[in-house]
Amino acid sequence: MARWTIDRPMTQTLDGIVALRVRIIGGHVNILPTDDPVTFEVTDIVGEPLLVTQEAGILTIHYEDLTSQGLLERLRPAQLGGYKGVQNRKATVNLRLPKDCPVEVSTVGASIVAAGLSARSHLRTATGEITLDDTAGETEIGTVSGSTAVRNPHGALRFNSVSGQLAVAGGRLSALKAKTVSGQLLADTDIAPAGRVRLNSVSGEIALRVPSETSAAVELRTAKAPVESDFGLDRRSAPARTVLSGKIGSGVDPASITINSASGRAALLRRAPESPAAIPEGA
Repeated sequence: MARWTIDRPMTQTLDGIVALRVRIIGGHVNILPTDDPVTFEVTDIVGEPLLVTQEAGILTIHYEDLTSQGLLERLRPAQLGGYKGVQNRKATVNLRLPKDCPVEVSTVGASIVAAGLSARSHLRTATGEITLDDTAGETEIGTVSGSTAVRNPHGALRFNSVSGQLAVAGGRLSALKAKTVSGQLLADTDIAPAGRVRLNSVSGEIALRVPSETSAAVELRTAKAPVESDFGLDRRSAPARTVLSGKIGSGVDPASITINSASGRAALLRRAPESPAAIPEGA
């Protein structure tokens, strides 16, 4: 096993990397694709040094005192803040990886930026922002209050937050599953034939825009909030419940779209032909 303790800027090139794991507190994590050997660069280190290991093809970048005890996974940000000055720990981690390298990143406040990844990606943060471009494969995102922007995604996207916003523009998804308490869920994307979309919120707004030629079985449900659709759907109203449902388009492999909200507004919007995808402004 190769091992580095990093307390000053360092750049290293490695061969044989098949997976990446990053667990840091504050700062930035930037991941870009490459056809060359894997390169990692660590700069802007504040607080405790980072431990980097390469074992069985897995590149791990973390804090030894946190990860060895599982504290980064088990403690909430407020609890971590009182542990050995954790809230002051920061680092910038820049990585270049093969696009088919699986990635796991966990942070407290550090931002995460990744582009061109096609393998499974699992990204978690409490308050950091996440920005993804041109991703494919399976992407799973979890935040507390950090916002997430995804541009031109393909494959499957899963998102879970307390109050963090999800904004998706462009791409073509076979699955989109997003759940939040009070964050906004905003998406303008193509849905693949037989694709599945599930958007759920307690009080956050939901707005989904799809191309006008989309073929799908649709159901939108709200308890106490307005619900709208640019497509012709049947409306059923009862005390504390409004449902819009029906079929849109005429494709042979229709997608399935379900939107649920308790008190947040919900809308299914139509994107005109030839119009570019853009993040909806809200319901």
